[in-house]
Amino acid sequence: MVPTSITSSVHRLVGIGLVLTLTACGILALQDKGQAPQTFGARQIPIDDAAFSGSSINVVAGTRQMLYTHGNHQYAGYYGPEGRVMLAQRQLGEDQWSVQKTEFSTNTADAHNTISLIVDGEGYLHLAWGHHDSPLNYSVSVSPHSLTMGEPTEMVGLAEERVTYPQFFQIGSGNLLFLYRDGASGRGRVVLNHYDVESREWTRRQDNLIDGEGERSAYWDMAIGADDTLHLAWVWRESPDVATNHDLLYAESSNGGKTWRRRGGGEYQLPVTRDTAEIAYEIVQNSNLMNPPVVAVSNQGAPFITSYWSETAGEAPGFHVVHHTAGEWEFIAGPQAKEHFTLAGGGTKNPPISRPALLVEKQADRLHLVYRSDHHGGRVLGATLADLSETKWTHGYLTEHSVGAWEPSIDPAQWRRAGQAHMLLQDVVQVDGDDSVGKQQEATPIRLLLWHPE
Repeated sequence: MVPTSITSSVHRLVGIGLVLTLTACGILALQDKGQAPQTFGARQIPIDDAAFSGSSINVVAGTRQMLYTHGNHQYAGYYGPEGRVMLAQRQLGEDQWSVQKTEFSTNTADAHNTISLIVDGEGYLHLAWGHHDSPLNYSVSVSPHSLTMGEPTEMVGLAEERVTYPQFFQIGSGNLLFLYRDGASGRGRVVLNHYDVESREWTRRQDNLIDGEGERSAYWDMAIGADDTLHLAWVWRESPDVATNHDLLYAESSNGGKTWRRRGGGEYQLPVTRDTAEIAYEIVQNSNLMNPPVVAVSNQGAPFITSYWSETAGEAPGFHVVHHTAGEWEFIAGPQAKEHFTLAGGGTKNPPISRPALLVEKQADRLHLVYRSDHHGGRVLGATLADLSETKWTHGYLTEHSVGAWEPSIDPAQWRRAGQAHMLLQDVVQVDGDDSVGKQQEATPIRLLLWHPE
């Protein structure tokens, strides 16, 4: 039997709490210990009957983002069966999507070549696609709220030949930030660009925000708080082998990335390096630490960081959470994989659990994780810690059937506005560790998965 609660230990806190219950869209789940997780009332909206499914490129974690809401419209980006970039748009409150095929394409066998999109304060759609140590692919829509894209163009024109892991963010002014790695795995640097909606021009804000000094790379994630503070978390990787991942690191900026500081105080002298980075939590190499971590922020500006790793040698990896409170970093153990596995090697991995999405309630009184588990039949799970002082997680299924190698990527605007998790959902496969080939299989439908963890 699958337990209905997952015991968590909070740093310097010992105790046994009551088994909690969780509701989602009116469905009560996980009341009786020993009962398998029930299916939550998550909703699915069809987008397209056929999308590329031979790799996890359309539904891979660590992207910012393939799904984004601006005003009354939600936008989605994914690859069609022939590797073309497909753009979709719907009006909020309606289930019908308008879909448009672009002229852009990529090698869809390599799941690194994900789509990242955002809408600026004037309503223009910005799109980046197909990056794995390759030249920048970037385009802007021809008019506000349009799915018709202009010709590809450069941003700044410097350090745009070896781009990987592009991420778009919008700040309160409607301006944009664009974060990416320049260089290869194990020897890269993090670059930050800024877009001004009035001038419609990109400028370089940081040529070298985090520097691996030719010996390592930072695998990062960033989130923006309600006050526009940038919260950046990363792990170091010493080589292309994922087993060399170590430590959770942190930096923040209150002026749009112009200067950066540690959470505990003290300004960074840029670039941030291994010797100067603030360590939020120490994790040694060969701990099954997955990259990148995920960072989220409460309304009060408190950062929360998660990934999965093994706390002790031989222990099954778990989705642990580190957060900053009362002037220090605290640790919360989260849901563990049912069985131990080893995370090692290069390329896109296909472990038995996906990377998670992390959702923090506005008052930081509840946490939610969304992930896929092969130990649960390949279904999507939602896990909730209803009180940070408690020691129990509850979890339930968001899908009834397997989604293959799916991973979550959240529409940040929908979570910020409505407290809803909106994710692209597709049944896909992923060749473990080999980005040169994809599985030869039929295209599968792609949908929008909506979960409101009430």
